This record gives sequence, C-alpha cells and structure tokens, in this order.
Amino acid sequence: MSKKLLWSIYGLFFVAGIAQSAIVPLLPRLSAEHGLTPSETGLLLALPGLATLAVSVPAGVAADRLGARRCTLLAGVVLCVSCLAEAAPSLSLLLVGRLLFGVAYGVVWTTGAAWLAELDSEPGGSRIGPSVTCASVGMMVGPAVGGLVAGAGATGLPFLLIAIAAAGVMVPLTIAGARPAATARDQAVGYSESVELASSVGYGEPVPYGGRRTSAIRTALQRPGVVAAMGALVVSGAVSSVSQLLISGSLHHDGLSSGRIGLAFSLAAVSYIAVSLTVVRLGARVRTLRFNALATAAMAVVLVPGLLSGSATVLIATLMAASMPRAMVSTISYSLASAGSEANGGNGDSSADGSVFGAINGAWAGSLVLTPLLAGALEQHGGARLGYLAVIVPALIIAIGLLMRARPRAVAAHVTIAS
Repeated sequence: MSKKLLWSIYGLFFVAGIAQSAIVPLLPRLSAEHGLTPSETGLLLALPGLATLAVSVPAGVAADRLGARRCTLLAGVVLCVSCLAEAAPSLSLLLVGRLLFGVAYGVVWTTGAAWLAELDSEPGGSRIGPSVTCASVGMMVGPAVGGLVAGAGATGLPFLLIAIAAAGVMVPLTIAGARPAATARDQAVGYSESVELASSVGYGEPVPYGGRRTSAIRTALQRPGVVAAMGALVVSGAVSSVSQLLISGSLHHDGLSSGRIGLAFSLAAVSYIAVSLTVVRLGARVRTLRFNALATAAMAVVLVPGLLSGSATVLIATLMAASMPRAMVSTISYSLASAGSEANGGNGDSSADGSVFGAINGAWAGSLVLTPLLAGALEQHGGARLGYLAVIVPALIIAIGLLMRARPRAVAAHVTIAS
C-alpha cells in the first residue's frame, strides 16, 4: 500500500474537518449579516447534517457496488464546489453551499472510511482511526481559520481558502489512487479471461442470488460493534452540534469576538486531538464495547456545567471536557463497526462495510440535523438551559442502553444472533 495514497486520503479528511468547523465562529456574524433568528441559525448549522443524512446510506451502497475510490474522489470535487458557494456574499448561495458540503462530507466519511478499510492490511480497522485524528486536526484549525481570516477580511474569505486547499489535496489523491485502480483492473482482466477459459471447457460459476446481498447487509447491521458505534455517534453528533450552537452564541453574548470564539473552539480541539492520538496508540485495548459505552456515558453528563452556568470560563471548560469523550468514540467507532472487529467476532462479511459505514454516518447525521433545530427552538422560547436538556436526557438513555449491551453475557448473545 502506497503511503502517499494513505496520507492523501487522510489529507482529504483534514480539509473536510477544516470546512466543517470554520463556520462556527462566523455564526453570529452570518446571523447579523442576513438577519437570521436563533432557530434559523440552527438550521444553517444543521443543513450539512441534513444532506449527510440523505446521502450516507446511498453512498455506502455505492461504495460497495461502484468502488469506494471513485465515490471518494467525486466527493472531493463536490467539497471544492461547496466551499466556493459558501464564499459568495449571498444567502441563497450560502444555503446551497452548506447543502453541497453536507453531501461531500457524508460521502467522504462513508466511502473514505470504506476505502481505508479496503487498504487496511491489519485486522481490526487500524488504518481507519488516524483518519479521525486528521479530521480532528482540521476541526481544530477550522475555527481559527474562520475567525481570524474573516476578521481580517470578508466573511467568505475563509471558505475560498478552504476550496483552494481542497483542490490542492485532490491532485495527489487522484494520481496516487489511479495506480491501485489500474492494478485492480489488470487483475480483473486476468480473472475474466480465466472464467472464459473455464466456461469453454464446461466449467462455470454460480450466479449469486440478488437477495443474498441484502441479507448480508441486514446481518451486518446487527453486529454488536455496529449498534455500539451507531449509538455512540448519535450522542457525539448531538453534543458537538449543541456545543457549536449554544456555547458559541453564549460566548458571543458575553462579549467575545469571532476571533476569540474561534480560538476557544480550537483550544477544545487540541484536547480532542490529544485524546484521539492516545486512543490510536492504545489500539485494540480500547477498541471495545465497554470502553465505547463508558465514553458515551461521559458525553451524556459533560454538558451539565454549561447547563448550570453561563460564564465564559465555564463554557470554555465545558467545550474542552466535551471534546475528550467525543474523541474517544469517534476514533474507535468505525473500527468497532468494521467486519474485522473483535467486537463482531472478527470474521464478518467485509463486502458490506461500505453500507455499514453509511448507516452509522446516517445515524450520526440525524443527530446533527435534529439537535440544532430542537435546541435552537427551545433556546428561543425557554432559554439555553432547555437546549442543553434536549441533549443530556436522550444521551443518558442511550448511554445506559450501551452499558447494558456491553456486559459479557449480552455481548455473547448478540454476537450469536448476528452470526
């Protein structure tokens, strides 16, 4: 496997992370420029999640049938176009850009992870975890880029720079990805010639039944690791989106500038990266259902300080604390869900990994869509505390369910059912 190809894929995750978080410190400024209400600002933040929700499952199916490489390269092109649209000084183009970004983001996180799983030569999905770390580095850089660059120029300037960076990543990624594709085509030609020769002497292959693939996907979605990853990412998406919406708005009301808000989110991202790197180093020791459940429980209670106090110091501390368990579950979730994960028995059907990643991304995107809308509406009518409760209560319920499923007897029973 080419290291250049591997790091080019990681580079795409990095740029996507920048594009995802660059808008956070700009939300108050965009709201003022376009006259948006809190619920409308929440919709602006939720639009990419809505698009990601719509494309994640189809992208996973496309990755399994058409190839993860092709889908990922196409997503990189859409990412460039979306950032150019967001850079335009028009609310209509901004909304279109947010939707296109959600499409690109959802496809990258689905087919990009599936591409890494294909390239992974080690069991357990060890190549997938670093993509989360690279994306988290981008998310750290994003708020600083958004706040500081926009502070020195136009609001759309950060998105223009991100579009240029995305194009810069796509060139080496396309070149490096073409070589393995050519090798695969050569192998496919040789295979087809062998099949033709076998057929000429009376031998042939059975044609697989079309329903068998649907059954394989349905079975894969019942894996204990898939259920655990899906629940953890739902909570992670909810905590992340409510932090971006409510905490950034409260810091703005406390008098912090866009640049300082961006730096606060970047500071929280530093702890996210440190934890993600630690999780990658620990490897299989933390890629377990129990660790995932405990991290989800931590996410369920980490927003309580923000619920109790609205001071800037407490809110920034809450941002940093929330980033740690989010980094834990995000780094291990895709590895847990993969066919080679020990949580799934280590011998699942890897041909359905793309569809599995699409399903868990869809669940994550659903929380990104619903949580800002619900939290924004509750904030508008009852204050920020109701917005926090909209995340804390459902997160606690999910965390309790995952802790119960992580018990040894429950794990053994679910592995038996899934197999």
